[in-house]
Amino acid sequence: MARNARSLLALAKTLCFVLHVQSCTGGEAEIIGGKKVKAHSLPYMALLYNSKGNPVCGGTLLSPTWVLSAAHCIQSMICTVRLGVDTVHNSKTDGFVQARKVARQYQHPCYNADTNIHDLWLLKLSQAVEETTEIKYLPLENPIPDPKEGTICMVAGWGWVKVDIKKMSDDLMSADVTVIKREACNSTKYNNTGYTITSDMVCAGTVEENQVVRDTCQGDSGGPLMCNGEQVGITSFGIGCADRTKPGVYAFLSKQHIDWINGKMKNESYSEECASQ
Repeated sequence: MARNARSLLALAKTLCFVLHVQSCTGGEAEIIGGKKVKAHSLPYMALLYNSKGNPVCGGTLLSPTWVLSAAHCIQSMICTVRLGVDTVHNSKTDGFVQARKVARQYQHPCYNADTNIHDLWLLKLSQAVEETTEIKYLPLENPIPDPKEGTICMVAGWGWVKVDIKKMSDDLMSADVTVIKREACNSTKYNNTGYTITSDMVCAGTVEENQVVRDTCQGDSGGPLMCNGEQVGITSFGIGCADRTKPGVYAFLSKQHIDWINGKMKNESYSEECASQ
């Protein structure tokens, strides 16, 4: 199961900002076992809203006009992005929050909703975001080193904080997760559901038996996986939440992914050929 409900391919080309009448429904991948983030200490975090005004996904502000998120979030018909959000209930009244409509949206051309590969999505904002103390851009490094097994990374989002309370968190939360080798994550110890962790994915969770399980969950989709101070991935999918034997899976910002992001941001007509998935 994806951290968000899976995208419906029939909706992939139907955008809120075009029709203005679609209902943006669906819930996306909060942090389990985490802690409240110090206000504005992650100034690049973006919160994505549907046409009903409900927060549904996270993202990263890469530049004044571009936000990076997860491709499967498109099923929620994102219409608005808010930057500088600390608590959701204050996001429409806080003077430092900047809201922008989504002008255009681009799924990675090789995204496959069945296998979850290439789960990347770029949103072009209708108006540039002003960089402030509370809002900062987070340009991507190129190339990004593949995080090694055992690397401690941070995830952040406004998703569910408890599996049995199915609602978004009011506070931005974060947690540390540990990178698990792809071979291990594909083994029967962690994977008895048939999905495959590819070289374009990162598997991360809680490996120590005496630690509280930490994980992303519904509502965290599209948020960043931060390792050694830089974004290396995007919250993508998982089987349930906070299960030690089913760690979260993140779209890895591989060279191919970085090339597509940079190419699209420089020239929106940029695309690439995809082998059959």
